[in-house]
Amino acid sequence: MKFRALCLLSLILIAASAQAQAWREPLAAAEKALAERQAPRAADLFRQALAAGAEGRERVRAFHGLAGALMQTGDFAGAEKAVEEARLFIVASFGGDDIAMAGNRQLYGVIRFRRHNDREGARQAFAEAARIRNAKVDAWDESEGPMGAVGHKQSGVKLPPRAGAMLQFRRDINDDAGTDVSIGYRGSGRAAGLSVTVYVYRPAGEFGAVFEQEKQAIRAFNASVVLKKDSAHAVETPSGKIEGRLARFEYAGQGGVLGTRLYLLPLKRDYVKIRVSNRVEDDDFADAQVTALLAAMGWPAQ
Repeated sequence: MKFRALCLLSLILIAASAQAQAWREPLAAAEKALAERQAPRAADLFRQALAAGAEGRERVRAFHGLAGALMQTGDFAGAEKAVEEARLFIVASFGGDDIAMAGNRQLYGVIRFRRHNDREGARQAFAEAARIRNAKVDAWDESEGPMGAVGHKQSGVKLPPRAGAMLQFRRDINDDAGTDVSIGYRGSGRAAGLSVTVYVYRPAGEFGAVFEQEKQAIRAFNASVVLKKDSAHAVETPSGKIEGRLARFEYAGQGGVLGTRLYLLPLKRDYVKIRVSNRVEDDDFADAQVTALLAAMGWPAQ
């Protein structure tokens, strides 16, 4: 009797192992295909992993991967369905404030904007993702106190509480590992119309390709922008000279012509991206504020 029970247990364990293998292999292959931008193949493999019974957080990965693959093919309706199925699974399995929900809301924000042109819905979804990550991901070094610089642990970059006429007013964590963060600055008086956001992140690809992707992202958000300048931009730091690039755009907005700038600076592993928006007549003032910010930042060794 004991022998038969052991045999039965062995068969159950073998079956369970085979079932797990049935979804792990297509999930790994799907993620590889997605990274290689083989979106249709990736979508098929993600569906295989889900149909084979992907479990727990790997099931969330499969749903989210499927959504990403479908967005690459232009199937935003299918992507929205995958995101919603993932949301329901996350709520039922882990709770609505689980870290997995941050990635879900981030994908949902992209869909609200790309499929529905719903900027407010996208903004709310991104804010919800940031709220969850800010509460759960360890990315900030606040050891210098409330009046000191805030360090980003993953990159070693330090952000001042103020620079020139600007004050730091918000910090967001944009991925579950804490390697993608953003810090917003704003001012008063003349600086009230100036918006500056610093991003520290780790995109895939060579510097030139990343810079082109960032310019395209600006065009995708506002089709009326006109590129006015695309040039090299170097920053001298105590840790060494950083060779980056600067793109300047202009577009017609309420109250006149507005400008938006993109700075991209490569570090050893990370990139620093700075987005600046202001009235064109305030360009010289905005330049001075960005110069002050770059000088006040702490930079890791290059």
